[in-house]
Amino acid sequence: MAHDAIVSAKTHGADVLIIDTAGRLHNKTNLMRELEKVYRVVNKLTPGAPHYSLLVLDATTGMNALVQAREFHKAVHLNGLVITKLDGTSKGGMVVAIQKELGIPVKFIGVGEQPEDLQTFSAQNFVHALFPDED
Repeated sequence: MAHDAIVSAKTHGADVLIIDTAGRLHNKTNLMRELEKVYRVVNKLTPGAPHYSLLVLDATTGMNALVQAREFHKAVHLNGLVITKLDGTSKGGMVVAIQKELGIPVKFIGVGEQPEDLQTFSAQNFVHALFPDED
């Protein structure tokens, strides 16, 4: 499907193509190999692509997110993270560990279920949420 999408995007002069792969677990070898293949196909058809590879992580998974990020980063070079469900009780502290070990920046956060709830990540706001001022 990625192959056909790229051919179609090129044919129609599209500036942007978003390929959203199905959710997969990092410990399912066959699905991770499939993801690696998609990455190779995209690069073969458009050298230098994919330009961005974002991993979407659920903030409620806690430190297991570090393991997921590590394995996905091995399979396909990640340019950034999207952290969802930050509107719940989770504070998303695992992004600090991911940034420290892998150097993958957070690009977006999800704080709800509406389109406007996907927000650009602000490190300053994130730190403030983790360590609010105590007045």
